[in-house]
Amino acid sequence: MKITIGYLYRDLLNLYGDEGNIKALKYHLEEQGVNVEIKDMTIGDKKDLKDVDFLYIGSGTEHNISIALDDLMKDKDEIEKYIKDNKLLLSTGNSIELFGNYIITNKKIQALGIIDCVCMRQERIVKDVKVKTDIVESNIIGFENHDGKNISTNDDIVNEGSFYGTYIVGPILVRNPELCSLFVHKLIDSKDPNFEYKDEDYEFENEAYKKAVRII
Repeated sequence: MKITIGYLYRDLLNLYGDEGNIKALKYHLEEQGVNVEIKDMTIGDKKDLKDVDFLYIGSGTEHNISIALDDLMKDKDEIEKYIKDNKLLLSTGNSIELFGNYIITNKKIQALGIIDCVCMRQERIVKDVKVKTDIVESNIIGFENHDGKNISTNDDIVNEGSFYGTYIVGPILVRNPELCSLFVHKLIDSKDPNFEYKDEDYEFENEAYKKAVRII
């Protein structure tokens, strides 16, 4: 089995160790015997997503987010089709702003409009977080350092179909083993619903999670 992970703007949107999300996902997929290919896509590249199974985009400076938005607008139809085909997309940090309807600063900036939300720039938030979601049983832990807010909903993680987006960084898949396992299973099951899983080893991640969740 082969799974292709598309990494959008690794060179541009990679604050707070975002690349760790890809490393964690790749490691645990390979643990199950899956062949993983990482496909980097950046400014000026055609976003050919037909063979991509998981699409990831991380956080960046406001300047770099603006550059990424201009570039992604050229491939809006391709990304919309990717989501409609029920393929997974994870957006962490302020990259979630790219996929909503608008980004409100001192003006109203048109975003991709792929998910139904509006993000507004505000006073910067810097804090550790522990939140309850309907996505996994455990609390999601991580870190927030951003000046944006999703003013359409109070949800800390937006999940619309196969789209998952959050301001929480960490990296989130490293710090939340249950969430990482969820994506591993979703990806493998999409290829082979009858796949026979090997034992999953999240020992170190679980120990780190238990310690962190007590102090956040």
